[in-house]
Amino acid sequence: MDRREYRRRLANRPNDVRFEEVERLLGLYGWELDTIRGSHHVFKRDGKDLISIPLRRPRILAVYVRRVLDLTGEDDA
Repeated sequence: MDRREYRRRLANRPNDVRFEEVERLLGLYGWELDTIRGSHHVFKRDGKDLISIPLRRPRILAVYVRRVLDLTGEDDA
């Protein structure tokens, strides 16, 4: 499955996404885990773009899923 298809699948269900799925999507778009502080995982890309996502089990909040979709969507244009 390519990254656009994976992104589309997550976009169809933003309220039911696990942290591991968001982490995989970010990895497909070149984001790397930079640091972990408590429950917050900070991902970076190109040394300048940052996003912090709190690890929450079993699902993460939809607001973080939408933010990740926004950040990865600009690469597909």
